[in-house]
Amino acid sequence: MPLKPKTLRLADTRELSYIEHGDSHGMPLIFLHGLADSCHTFDLLFAGFPEQLRTLAYTQRGHDGVDLPGLSYRTEDFETDLLQFMDAKAIEKAFIAGASSGGFAARNFAAKYPERTLGLMLIGSPSELGNQPEIVAIHESTLSHLTDPVSPEFIRKFTGGLFNKPVPADFLEKMFHEIQNVPARVWRETSEAALNEKFPGFLHQVAAPALIISGKEDPIASQEDQQKLSAAIANSQLCILPQLGHMLYWEGPPEVAKAITQFVDKAQKS
Repeated sequence: MPLKPKTLRLADTRELSYIEHGDSHGMPLIFLHGLADSCHTFDLLFAGFPEQLRTLAYTQRGHDGVDLPGLSYRTEDFETDLLQFMDAKAIEKAFIAGASSGGFAARNFAAKYPERTLGLMLIGSPSELGNQPEIVAIHESTLSHLTDPVSPEFIRKFTGGLFNKPVPADFLEKMFHEIQNVPARVWRETSEAALNEKFPGFLHQVAAPALIISGKEDPIASQEDQQKLSAAIANSQLCILPQLGHMLYWEGPPEVAKAITQFVDKAQKS
């Protein structure tokens, strides 16, 4: 069942749409989505968490269709929004999870704000994208040239190639609708920012325990890539889930929720 979104005003007066599940006094886990997505990308995943965990996700700047002239879509902008979100929700410390390209902001935040980070979770998040010729080619040939309105046919084709196992049809239709809110400039600039993130970047500064979780059939975050990412983070563990693709939290939400819950439980005990 889809979670009903709420709105939250940040310190800079912008409003974010977010979803929240579980005990409001429970251990907080904050999820960051990737390019051309929304907070609802985690609806299926959140349903698999125990009630004692407090899971939250917000729709990143611009991805709600509000593309203000002064906004930019660099990784550091998404990091700042996370800090503002935590402050506005009075969350002192949290587990920070980044899915796909949202992992760049999550891992940089964990490195720069260790006092606010209980643990880091990277879900189908590549070590880098600028070293992948196919991804660079998609950006240069297509994403960098997008104009409004972005074609629904393009959105379906782009999204449909990211998962390996069937996804509930009603959920998939909802996500197609959500993605249509994303303006072309947000696609272009978010994609470019992700391509510009270099490896290993700030990873050597990550002090919190980390879980790197991905699908074995992920064409973007390969097993070799994820092993490289894990080796760069001192206190990390790697979990590769069989049969799942890039959108593993759509394809196998119970398996992903279980792996994350076990990681959080272990991190709390240690």
